[in-house]
Amino acid sequence: MRRSFVLAAAVGAALLALPVTAHAAEGDVHSVSLPFFWPRAELDDVAPDGAGGVWIGGGQGAYCVAWIDYCALYSAGNPVVRRWTGTSWKEYPINGWTGNGLIARVVSGGGQTWIGGGAYDSGYLDRLFVFDGSAFKKVDKPSTSAVSMLSTGPGGTWVAQAAYPDGTQPRLLKREGSTWTGRDLPDIRTIVNDVQGTSASDVWAVGSRPSESGSGPWRPVVAHFDGTSWTMAPTPALPSDVTSIGQVLPLGPDDVWAVAGYHLAHWDGDDWTVSPAPGPVTDLAADGSGTLWAATPYGEEARLYRLSGGAWQAVAVPAGTRLTDITATGSSTIWGVGRANDAPVAVSNF
Repeated sequence: MRRSFVLAAAVGAALLALPVTAHAAEGDVHSVSLPFFWPRAELDDVAPDGAGGVWIGGGQGAYCVAWIDYCALYSAGNPVVRRWTGTSWKEYPINGWTGNGLIARVVSGGGQTWIGGGAYDSGYLDRLFVFDGSAFKKVDKPSTSAVSMLSTGPGGTWVAQAAYPDGTQPRLLKREGSTWTGRDLPDIRTIVNDVQGTSASDVWAVGSRPSESGSGPWRPVVAHFDGTSWTMAPTPALPSDVTSIGQVLPLGPDDVWAVAGYHLAHWDGDDWTVSPAPGPVTDLAADGSGTLWAATPYGEEARLYRLSGGAWQAVAVPAGTRLTDITATGSSTIWGVGRANDAPVAVSNF
């Protein structure tokens, strides 16, 4: 998913309007049969496996025993991670996992596959595992702090810690050999939402940080890592009510996409060009043919889109499907996970 349809860049804050059309793209996006899951299952993430298939992650068997307006007894259920081999789903052991919990993140790239999860659906990861070819093995977190971001790819494996455990720990770290090495941004107050790279010397980070005074509104952040250190990069001219950038998709030093809700931004090596997204984008992917895909699961724009000829096309998906995460494999295959009719769903156009 590291290719892109490149927009003609304008300077700085230029706004490029991309029309949305309702006709479907080529390729029938259909539901892919899932293996048996316990009741109250969910799929939260999907990632390419590097061999033409995908990984999916989530949970199953969650329950809540309600008492008035809260859960008197609650369990996140049990973790789910499966691999699509081309004809069926395969399960691998998660060695070192104890108790209940779910897999919230599955990331793969650069010859590595990592999963992260925890006992609660909190958005934070308190357990990390790496795939060794036959099973997932547990990897110690950098500290006792929960992990708020996990990524891997050609730019390496990175984690962001949710907080400083004792006031001295770095917030952003890179996996180097068998250890975590602190690689903080120049502004250590930054909350890092995503880190992605095309190589070890071309890595981008996005997120949010407070104003210089600390009393003003939070603002979006972009930074670049050259293999040695981070440099704060120019920030897209987003509307003033946009306080954070959620995702970065670098395709080359002069071809980088950033996602901020209803807005997309493209870096051409000199300037950012801001354009409206087809809806509130939760995930952006690019296939090997150079086509961008976007998932917008919320509101009336709950659709899958692809960018073709300068316009966003709504792609037909099974009725009731809301995709929260997508990925691309090969030249034109798209995968997505989410929910349909109150059940987990996986779709693809293979």
